[in-house]
Amino acid sequence: MKKKNNIHETKNILSCFITNNLTSKLIFRLVLKLALISLTALGYAQAPAYFTSNNKNINVEDFNNKINYMLDQVSVPALSMAIIENNEVVFFNNYGKKSLKNNTATDSKTVFEAASLTKMYLVFVVHKLVEKKLLDLDKPIYQYLEYEPLSHDNRYKLITSRMILSHCSGIENWRWNNKDDLLEILSNPGERFVYSGEGFQYLAKVVEVILNESYESYVTRMIVKPFELNDTYLKFKKLRLNPFVKESPSNYAVGHNIFGEEVKKWKNHITVPASGTHTTGKDYAKFMISFFDEKNLSKERRNDIIKPVIRLGEDDASGFMGSGFFMLQNKKDTIISFSGNNDGFRAELFYSVTHKRGFVFFTNSDQGKLITKELNKITTNFDIDVLFDEAFFKYYPSNAITLQNVYREEKVKGVLEKVEQLKKEGKLDESTLNELGEIFKEKETDMSIQLLKENIALYPESPNAYGLLGSIYMNMKKYKLAHTSFLKAKELDFNLWNVQEDIEICQEKIE
Repeated sequence: MKKKNNIHETKNILSCFITNNLTSKLIFRLVLKLALISLTALGYAQAPAYFTSNNKNINVEDFNNKINYMLDQVSVPALSMAIIENNEVVFFNNYGKKSLKNNTATDSKTVFEAASLTKMYLVFVVHKLVEKKLLDLDKPIYQYLEYEPLSHDNRYKLITSRMILSHCSGIENWRWNNKDDLLEILSNPGERFVYSGEGFQYLAKVVEVILNESYESYVTRMIVKPFELNDTYLKFKKLRLNPFVKESPSNYAVGHNIFGEEVKKWKNHITVPASGTHTTGKDYAKFMISFFDEKNLSKERRNDIIKPVIRLGEDDASGFMGSGFFMLQNKKDTIISFSGNNDGFRAELFYSVTHKRGFVFFTNSDQGKLITKELNKITTNFDIDVLFDEAFFKYYPSNAITLQNVYREEKVKGVLEKVEQLKKEGKLDESTLNELGEIFKEKETDMSIQLLKENIALYPESPNAYGLLGSIYMNMKKYKLAHTSFLKAKELDFNLWNVQEDIEICQEKIE
């Protein structure tokens, strides 16, 4: 009521000036400007001071302060985050700098690379086609479209759409991962989890054939427009014939590496169904709700999406892959998730099908995922600790993150002094120095070697320390030292990568 009275009074003031025929345009403009400012301020005052997540009222100001502090500690320049409660977007905000180099702040329209979260647009479209009986998830996909890049391996005729959605088609992630000129099938289709971006590229072409429509057209028609995703872009566009027209999107975040250095911006001028979308947390949360809000997909489709297809690890605790999402299921809940990794960008999504709540975020930093555990803790508080593999990198807060901050202020000398302090206090776990050794191996090679040797002295049975040390020596072409380190890593059951290949390379170089 107070707001209405103030608005009414403001209108009366303006009316007086007009009806009294005041000729001073300057006065009129001044009063009008003040009135608009007054109305804006009144509207702003009505912004919610709290939002609800996991049945808790969260103070927005306190929440924003926590986020900004965490971003500073982990050295993540910017974040776009949205929170879902009861299938509604109850909170959204963009934080920080979209470019550290240019010192430019984000706003509500700043878009981030969605990376692999882009894949979910195709997941939604495919399930809509199944619903319309235009596509069979379990029919060999070559029967819709033969695919020359895979024709050299007859196993590709066993691959189905469901296998691609659940990443068990056997197709490698990207063809340049192994032999650049050959797209490989790494395992028999349907046998095991093999993450594949190339599979989604193939499936997107299949849908193009079924609909006789381009990927950009059908995703825009079926998702972007009906769900009003006004800040979602499937590719970069620029009218080359008109130099005065800005590229679209023009308001975008720039990626940064671990050290806060800018990564060259990837502007995909063609659509990339596996990783090419730019969007905001709010837009993506609105899209995610469409999977499970009982308005857009049938109950049969929703149940099929959360049906386990392939196990991710050796036991059920590691989760499953369904027809589109990673899944963690127990008697009380079904949580789906997905991650995105582009150079300089990290993204995460978590959603409880049971409780209709979740969160999604995008960052412009290679460090971005390190805030995931804390974001979950202060919002949805899902029981998902089993998904946070901290065998190597620790999530915020951690001693490794503290030591990275020390390096930014005091360089190598400060790090070594802080390491000694933590060692005396008994606060150095096995992973901290391994993590730092890996992070600084190119920027501060001597320090990395020193830290890894220090860790070996503290934890002589740590296979990772030996493996990482061997890798540094190998890059330095010190093959004898590398060979010795790799052999010890193998003896201790090192499993970060296939160290046997490195042992053989070192042997050849030594001989």
